[in-house]
Amino acid sequence: MNIPAEEPYMEGHNTWCVNRPGTTLIMPVADLAQHGIAGLCFLVQNGACIYDDVNDRKIPGLERFGSLVDLDEPFPLTYFDQYMLTEATAEIATSCYAGMLMLQAMGLGGWMFDGVDRHTTLGATGDPEVPGFGFRYDTDDRWPIPNVTGLPGVFEGYCPPHYPDMRAAVEAFAQRKFGPGGPFNADTPGAWRNSAKVRGSAQIHNEEFIDAVTTMAQYVYDTFGKFPATVPSMFSLMYLQAHHLDLDFYDHHFAAGGYLRTQAEHMERWHG
Repeated sequence: MNIPAEEPYMEGHNTWCVNRPGTTLIMPVADLAQHGIAGLCFLVQNGACIYDDVNDRKIPGLERFGSLVDLDEPFPLTYFDQYMLTEATAEIATSCYAGMLMLQAMGLGGWMFDGVDRHTTLGATGDPEVPGFGFRYDTDDRWPIPNVTGLPGVFEGYCPPHYPDMRAAVEAFAQRKFGPGGPFNADTPGAWRNSAKVRGSAQIHNEEFIDAVTTMAQYVYDTFGKFPATVPSMFSLMYLQAHHLDLDFYDHHFAAGGYLRTQAEHMERWHG
């Protein structure tokens, strides 16, 4: 991938070492739109909902679901969005940290960092010479930065334009949970002695539930032109790079113990 070794594509202190020949650069991407739908489902399952604190108004139509959610104590939309972003960021960071432990066990060098612009990696710079992964992105006068929504046919966010509306996205999410192959489908294999009973015991989202979630999600999309409202639909932050260590460099500049035994023995074990 062409990531120019200069700002604003890459932070200045990383230009000498990132994405160089002989390295492997791993870039996890989170579907925050899908995560947001999951978050709204979680709220409704627990009798909660959101309100638009940006425009200081309740979500129209939500009063129909007073039997499901507490309309008097809703969560602020901006708080909800930050909650979802933080959860997804934790998952991305955890995946990179797990990869870092794997590198050390294999005897490779590398590190986890966030020093590459995510619009560069996803493909939202507007520069045809820097296409990144080639994700779909859109711009709007209401947004300070482009919004990336997915890679068509490969990794599509649970929001328009990859779905005609938010109801279709919510229904697709429910199908992913409860449909064939889903984690809460009785026919999906599992590790339990009675996997069908365990997986099939989850309460399926009924029509009223889906209506409540859709009412909030569609309001967000109609009002802000995107879903989620105040955070990206697709998000990337932490990266993991792998490479071989230059042991001579460490032997010259560091005291004993500057690298692991697995790294000292890597070339012999893996390439001998």
